[in-house]
Amino acid sequence: MNRWIRIPAFLLIILFLHVPAAPAAELPDGSSGTSHWVTGYYVGYQREMLPPENIDWNGLTHIAMGAVTANADGTLDTSFYIDDTSGPALARQISTLAHQHNKKAILMLGGAQNGAAIRSAVRDHRAVFIANIVSTMEELGYDGVDLDWEDDVDLVLFEIFAKELRQAAPGKIITLPGGAINGNYQTVDPQLVKVVKYVDQFNLMTYYPSTAWAGDGWYSWHNCPLKGAKSTTPVSIEDSFARYNASGIPKEKMGMGVGFYAIGYKGGITGPNQPTTSGIITGGDNSYPLSKLYGTGGAYDQQYLQWDSAAYEPYLSLPQPDSFGAKYVSFEDEQSLIAKGEFARQNGYGGIIIWTINQGYVTSHADPNFLMEALRAGFIEPGVARTVAVSINPQSAYVACGKTAAFRALVTGTDDKGIQWSVQEAGGGSISSSGVYTAPATVPARTTATYHIIATSTTDPAKTATATVTVGDAQTLAWDPGLHRMNCAEWWMEVFADDQNTITIEVEHDGELTRMDLQDYTYHGKPVFTANIQVAAGDTVIYHATAEDGRKASTVPIAFTYTTSGQILDCPVPAVTPTVIIIPGMTAVPTDPDNDGLYEDLNANGRPDFADVVLFFDQMDWIAANEPVTAFDMNGNGRIDFDDIVELYDTI
Repeated sequence: MNRWIRIPAFLLIILFLHVPAAPAAELPDGSSGTSHWVTGYYVGYQREMLPPENIDWNGLTHIAMGAVTANADGTLDTSFYIDDTSGPALARQISTLAHQHNKKAILMLGGAQNGAAIRSAVRDHRAVFIANIVSTMEELGYDGVDLDWEDDVDLVLFEIFAKELRQAAPGKIITLPGGAINGNYQTVDPQLVKVVKYVDQFNLMTYYPSTAWAGDGWYSWHNCPLKGAKSTTPVSIEDSFARYNASGIPKEKMGMGVGFYAIGYKGGITGPNQPTTSGIITGGDNSYPLSKLYGTGGAYDQQYLQWDSAAYEPYLSLPQPDSFGAKYVSFEDEQSLIAKGEFARQNGYGGIIIWTINQGYVTSHADPNFLMEALRAGFIEPGVARTVAVSINPQSAYVACGKTAAFRALVTGTDDKGIQWSVQEAGGGSISSSGVYTAPATVPARTTATYHIIATSTTDPAKTATATVTVGDAQTLAWDPGLHRMNCAEWWMEVFADDQNTITIEVEHDGELTRMDLQDYTYHGKPVFTANIQVAAGDTVIYHATAEDGRKASTVPIAFTYTTSGQILDCPVPAVTPTVIIIPGMTAVPTDPDNDGLYEDLNANGRPDFADVVLFFDQMDWIAANEPVTAFDMNGNGRIDFDDIVELYDTI
């Protein structure tokens, strides 16, 4: 519940929720123990990942809008990580939609690094602070407030605050999330139990980083493990629930938590329960949303899916690292979410929170909200029919004549993940039962042919997905990712790609391939890749890039040399030289007189001149269809058009 969530397990978070499914009896302290709730967090800074109109309300009982933050004087910042106008407008839209669907809207208050301000507001301006919270709920149309007091927490003040807030807002919903318990050394603070008696729900943040660690003594574990806690993996939902319940917190007041993001392990780790002495955890909140894992270019692949029966969690054990460099990836799927709902019902626990629903909206899938459907089936309407949906990854690919490309299907809404593969066009190549497509041996020179791959659900043959394949010779399909150096040192390299469709870069050095990590930051919107590789002066490397559509490109060997400082390596990454051909009517291949990657000398007379402009004008359509775009894209807009001719004219 934290914008850049890195929460120690002992820190607290508060939520205010209510469940319409089953009204609960009011307890003497004014709180109520509700059951089977599903609360999804929706945060302003991820609004583009899930437009409000696309929220699946059938999978929710509550929505928590994040976030209002506290000022030390008891006033509130209502920008919701956006601004003072758009933030409140979005918050009102969310509460309006929630009420239209008969759901409860909760106002998240606080977040990372807001604890000191909350403490000051509670200690020195409590009456004003509470009044501002209540008035903001009313103004924005909310049914409760989520007090996300994460750091600098004073549990004695917290109890007073919760009691007085309950008295000031008797009709509002109050909840309190808490940390997962590491059974090796953590216990439940008795003062926390006193706070819990004033809230409606106590939800546990049983997701990374409170559940998994790397280093001496720790074994690889899961993002949101239901069971299986032991000394080397000391956290699970079941174990934390039991410890809180033993401290006096009623089961029906407690909910579990899941993160709609994945984590992975680097360092030779291929699954759970492996030593992590040299391991590194990758991904996490914001960096590895499930929309990325399941989406186009994502690592999800049914053939590498495993199920940990001890933890009740799925995971991937990949033969090749994902874009973060991990072979072991932990995440949530339909089976694990439904299993969590069954566990909650069978054991008398209350519900679940999701951080964040924005990250689970898979736009490339036929049913983008399939995870919300699973939550509905697990917690709200057990056994409800789910919608079968199919998608193909990648959705398009370029394949050279006679070569192969692997396609993967995502099948949701059913336990049967079977797929029947086929090629729509006769003579369009073939595809195996495992989704490996083989292109026709030939197509006419300097042309391409388009074919369609069909994936059909064996459970529901009416549910299909289609991918497009473009087949041509190697020269026709040539691609330049536009790789450039950002920073390099003896143990570090950082490059970015002009083509935003670049999904992987591997570094070849000393006969070994190392997958570079795709970062969650960009360089002017362009993807950035990094790797920790020792490259000595005089060594050479080759970069191998892959595009989302399957095209590949490699650089020439690049020699690394030190600068005069002796610290930073001079490691340029020259773009792959495009293969140009003779333009009709000419007798020689165009040239690049200034070596800038643009072929201004179209008529190959050794210099750019007006005759090249005329030739470009006469042959623009032919150039666009037959030459590498990057060689003649004078204005850098990614296509050949009249503006390129103007740009060439202006340079001569």
